[in-house]
Amino acid sequence: MSDMMVPSYRVQRDASGVPWRMLAVAGGMLAVVAVGAGGYWVVQRSGGGGVPVVEADPRPFKVRPDDPGGLRVPNQNALVLERPGNRQSPAQTGQPARLVPDAEAPNLDLLRAAVAPPPVVPPRPVPRPAEAPEAAPAPVAAAPEPAPAPTPAPRPVATGRVMVQLAAVTSEDGARSEFDRIARRAPELFEGLSPVVQRLDREGQSPLFRVRTTGFADQDSARQFCEALRARNFACIPVR
Repeated sequence: MSDMMVPSYRVQRDASGVPWRMLAVAGGMLAVVAVGAGGYWVVQRSGGGGVPVVEADPRPFKVRPDDPGGLRVPNQNALVLERPGNRQSPAQTGQPARLVPDAEAPNLDLLRAAVAPPPVVPPRPVPRPAEAPEAAPAPVAAAPEPAPAPTPAPRPVATGRVMVQLAAVTSEDGARSEFDRIARRAPELFEGLSPVVQRLDREGQSPLFRVRTTGFADQDSARQFCEALRARNFACIPVR
């Protein structure tokens, strides 16, 4: 007889007989199938299952309106010239058939008259013109009177103190150059005359240099000199 102790109770099986382990496995598989089916449905709804295809719009691009509007003119939709393909036979139109007229024959007499040379007309005698009377000699035009000689410019005098002004420039060298230029253009007037340059100071502006000359006995002599100089398109003013 052994000394091992034997418990006085025994493990009893579940009396209900329900396989809980099998139920858990089956539930897990159903959950996996449900999740996969849901994912597939979502992918199909989002359009990711196929390649998108771009197709032309089947609707018409332009639609002619029932009333185009605008200016309405008489017979604007009338067909003036028919195309060869649109012509209909008299049987189709219901009109009686008509014979085409014969071709027009040319008029030979008119053609011969058109190409015939014109008749020769003898020349008519030309009347001889009457002799014209001898023309009287043209009167000899009188010779034009000689133009009056220009008034000679007054000659300068040694004691003359009356002056004339010729120009006004912005530098002294320019004043002397202007006097030399005018004297070269009228040497017979400036013979014996010399330049007189006078400075004129202006407030807030650059000074001016007056170009003058002296040697005239009185105002009349200076005025005559300026008239002769202005006749040559030069400026000249008598100075008192």
